[in-house]
Amino acid sequence: MDVTRRKLATMIAAAAAANTAAAQAPPAADEDARAAHEALQGNAQQLAKVPLPMATEPAFRFKP
Repeated sequence: MDVTRRKLATMIAAAAAANTAAAQAPPAADEDARAAHEALQGNAQQLAKVPLPMATEPAFRFKP
């Protein structure tokens, strides 16, 4: 099969067009990010309901 420069350019252009179409396809990652953000907000709201005095310090050494 003889591949001319025109055929090669056509193949490269078609491959590039296919890659851009495939790159725009996955909106699922956006939905995952939105779901994670909503879960984070829900957890923050649950933590805000627990009263915690300002004088409380976190433990730096845990003893079993």
